[in-house]
Amino acid sequence: MTKKKLNISLDQFGLIIIGTGASAFYYYLEESMAQDQSLGSFITIAIILLISMFTQLLINNINRSSEALRESNETLEQKVIERTKELRESEVLYRTIFENTGAATVIIEDDMTISLANSVFVNMSGFGKGEIEQKKSFFDFLDEKSHRNVLNDVGFLSNEQNLECKFINKEREEKDIFLTITTIPGTENNVASLTDISELKEAERQISHQAFHDTLTNLPNRALFMEHLNMAIKRGKRRTDYHFAVLYLDIDRFKLVNDSLGHSAGDNLLNAFSERIQNSLRDIDTLARLGGDEFVILLEDIESEDYASVVAERLQQALRRPFMVSGKEVFAPASFGVVLNTKDYDLPEDIIRDADAAMYHAKEKGRAQFKVFDKKLHEKALHLLQRETDLRKAIHRKEFVTHYQPIVSLESRSVVGFEALIRWRHPQLGLIYPGSFISIAEETGLIIPITRLVMQEACSDLKSWQDQVQHLQKLTMNVNISSKHFLLPSLLADIKEVLDSIGLPPDHLKLEITETALMEDVEETVRHVNRMRDYGLQIVIDDFGTGYSSLSYLQRLPIDTLKVDRSFVSRIQNTPDGNRNIVEAIISLAHRLDMIVVAEGVENLEQYTILLDMKCQFGQGYLFSKPMAKDDVDKLINNMLAYSRENPGLSYPLTGDLLN
Repeated sequence: MTKKKLNISLDQFGLIIIGTGASAFYYYLEESMAQDQSLGSFITIAIILLISMFTQLLINNINRSSEALRESNETLEQKVIERTKELRESEVLYRTIFENTGAATVIIEDDMTISLANSVFVNMSGFGKGEIEQKKSFFDFLDEKSHRNVLNDVGFLSNEQNLECKFINKEREEKDIFLTITTIPGTENNVASLTDISELKEAERQISHQAFHDTLTNLPNRALFMEHLNMAIKRGKRRTDYHFAVLYLDIDRFKLVNDSLGHSAGDNLLNAFSERIQNSLRDIDTLARLGGDEFVILLEDIESEDYASVVAERLQQALRRPFMVSGKEVFAPASFGVVLNTKDYDLPEDIIRDADAAMYHAKEKGRAQFKVFDKKLHEKALHLLQRETDLRKAIHRKEFVTHYQPIVSLESRSVVGFEALIRWRHPQLGLIYPGSFISIAEETGLIIPITRLVMQEACSDLKSWQDQVQHLQKLTMNVNISSKHFLLPSLLADIKEVLDSIGLPPDHLKLEITETALMEDVEETVRHVNRMRDYGLQIVIDDFGTGYSSLSYLQRLPIDTLKVDRSFVSRIQNTPDGNRNIVEAIISLAHRLDMIVVAEGVENLEQYTILLDMKCQFGQGYLFSKPMAKDDVDKLINNMLAYSRENPGLSYPLTGDLLN
């Protein structure tokens, strides 16, 4: 029987006793009154009975209260058991999370002692768990800078911190970590989580290094060099005793190494070149690669401006020694541009611009030299910039005009064709000859649209003239093509488009290419020339004798015509310093290779007579005609037609009166 049932039974039994007592009292009262007994005994018994009743009621209430209290105790005990179980489960859960969070985690007391450390932290530290907990300060594992970052005079800088720090393990090795510190609510303790970010920081360092260094030579790149140069400019503004200089350089004829030995050999040369330059500089100087074969040097804190010239001469001397590349000796001289008066500059870009301009001037002087920048070069650079701007506008405005110089048969002195010569009718400067703008056009790439304009106009004019004299003879048109334009894959398609639009057969067009341009990439040139010839175009080598043609390559090229340069023709006379033997050898070589020869710059009768005696077929020059505008050529064509009508079967001779 349970306590609850037992208490109920006792309560019921007490009530039975009280009921029985009340019945007995009532019976006794009747008997006493009948016998006329004393009332005092009755009252005494009644009082006893009342006390018994109240006592029983009190006992019953006490029993019920005890039962309620007992039930409450049982409920509370059950809740304590359940809560204790939950706390134990929660502790296991949190300890499991603490241990397996993946990050190194510790609990830090208010005195910075580590009271609890998970296994990740233990492994990271190199200590045993027992060596850490309650024995090590958290700051034993951070460097001095990290101490200052996370702690002030009264404790942690804030209740929650996220920052990068340096972690130091047992072997005093440093690691980059991301540290998170949070105060545990209701306590003075903190929990710290440490994530190893060493690989991430190393990746960031590599990315940063790659962003500011050249991948081939590992030298600073343009971006990093410009930062150094900018700081040097600022130091020069602050300190009157601080001087610096900039040297801009590139390897002369580097393309030849790439074309002959391959790009891998070219890369090896760039590495060897940069290493030799670096070894000739001081530790405080900066060598950077800007791209390709272009390098730049910052000479810092130099005693005088003369020091830069001394360094340039020393580097030139060092570069005279050959490099071993792919088992071959390769010479790699360089041209230098030097900027000395750096205090006049505010922007690093301006220094680089002027050093570059000085370097190109050094190349123009003959390569393997250095040139110090001066204001005249700056004025020249501004002039070139303005000329480039004007050229771009000229293409849009169609300010170019074409003049034509006749090409004459030396035997009959009759016109067989023309060479198209471009002129620029500048709105302010008047007529400008090609020598003043062609080099700029080639350097900027504007030569390509300019050549297209010339070809379109020249072929159109030739078609008009050929239609008039087609019953008399065939006329041809020579158009000069730059080396940059000649090797473009699109050139042949452009020519086809022009000729098709005009209706001019391709054998009426001759492309003049300089000897040097043909030799820049011989293998590609051979393929390109063959495609041109297959289409029906004729190829002319211009200024022959001034370049460096190999006879073996000359035999491989399907060239139609050689033009003897005017520098040889002008000295063809029988004088001690004459070029007669050279011209005669060129003409003989051309005939053996089944080529036609055109002599340029024929200006007098003696030259004409000698060339005719050498069996040179054609010539052009002031003896026959200066370059003419289209209107003048129209008159020449009319004269040819009139002469043909008066002299059937005869060709119209230029300079007839002079030569007869």
